[in-house]
Amino acid sequence: MQHANATIPKFVGGAAAREVWAKVIETTHTVTAVAFNEACQGSFVKYATIELDESVRRNTTIIANPVDTKTWKEKSERIYLLVRNGLVMKIGGTRTGMKDRWGSYLCGHCVQQRNKKDGTPFPGKMSVTNAHLYHTIENDILSTSANWEIWCWKLPVTIVTVDILGEPTNIVAQTFHAYETKCIKRFKDITGRIPLLCDNSDPTY
Repeated sequence: MQHANATIPKFVGGAAAREVWAKVIETTHTVTAVAFNEACQGSFVKYATIELDESVRRNTTIIANPVDTKTWKEKSERIYLLVRNGLVMKIGGTRTGMKDRWGSYLCGHCVQQRNKKDGTPFPGKMSVTNAHLYHTIENDILSTSANWEIWCWKLPVTIVTVDILGEPTNIVAQTFHAYETKCIKRFKDITGRIPLLCDNSDPTY
């Protein structure tokens, strides 16, 4: 069912961009967030809902509404799930927290099929991954009124001691790539394929 606010001008104006960048939603090879969370030892909790951004002050068309603003802004490693109508659509990871990661997804708005505030087209220098994800979610909410959520696993801090010029030095290790890869593998073990909106995982792990 089309969203009630689909006729707002900034949503209408993004039709050409959505036609190019939105992926077709397919739900036959996925798993519920609840079941996947159980398979990951209950590590994930809901962090935010993703909704249409109807504000005339912003050009962007989707917005994340955090359950807890302080947790959302924390700068630490996390694994996140993008969940549509209770089903896992993407597994990702971030080193700097969800506020920063969501901000990078919003850069997916800036495709050549959209105009800047001065009326000229964006140069199209955004990440292709961000553009696909942004427009897929926007298009899906507009056309089906689907419910999108973000679930997160806050990763433990891992400290390793290395010898630097003869001096033992504690270093905070970056681990989210390994966790992300293992989570994608767990998803594939359950469903037979990686999530719809995942492009790949780190082959190192």
